[in-house]
Order: sequence, then structure tokens, then C-alpha cells
Amino acid sequence: GGSGLAPLVLDSGISDRVSRPYAKLLATTGVCSHFDGGTPGDRLRRAGYTSYRWAENLGCRSASSAMASVLGTHLYFQTERSWSPPGGHWVNMMNPAYNRVGIGVWVASGRVRLVIDFYHR
Repeated sequence: GGSGLAPLVLDSGISDRVSRPYAKLLATTGVCSHFDGGTPGDRLRRAGYTSYRWAENLGCRSASSAMASVLGTHLYFQTERSWSPPGGHWVNMMNPAYNRVGIGVWVASGRVRLVIDFYHR
């Protein structure tokens, strides 16, 4: 939570069936795109999540470790708060329309991919 928002619930189904497999696909292929094989909404629907209220943040960076990569990505997302209008990643993280989140991190060939899927059930 933050700014008066309720904390997101970590949804293991979204993490296991959507976010982590997509992070693996992106890391193993070297791609950084929301649209490899469909949209985030397509991936969620295939996993049984049928709401149309969703968003996705991606992190595609290499660092000395997966932890450093994920931390660097989140720090970057937070810098978008100061943009006018505020940036998309920050808006997704602070949007009260979402109450669930799935997270996937995958490392392959030195590439780290972070996938965060926001969802409203």
C-alpha cells in the first residue's frame, strides 16, 4: 500500500501461470515486449482470469544479479512519479483499480526479465 491505498494481494495463480512463464519466455528469447504471443490480457484470460481490468509492468535489464536488476527497475518506475503527467509504470503500481498482482522473475544468458501483472478480481 501507499498513499492511502490498500496493499495488493500477491496472487500465486497469476504468478505461476502468467507472470513467471512470460518472464521465462522473454529472458530465454531475449525479447522485451508486452505483446510476444498476444497481449497481457490474452495471457491472463488463458489462465482463467477474465476481468478486463489489468495492467502489466516489465523490467528488461541486466545487472550483477537478479536482485540488483529488479531493484533498479523498481527505482526507475518510482522516478516516473515526478513526470507530468505521471508515467505508466508508476500509475499502474498506484492505481486503486487493481487489487491483485502476479510477479515473475527469470534469468537466462545474463538477461533478467521482471513481469508484474496487475489485476482486479
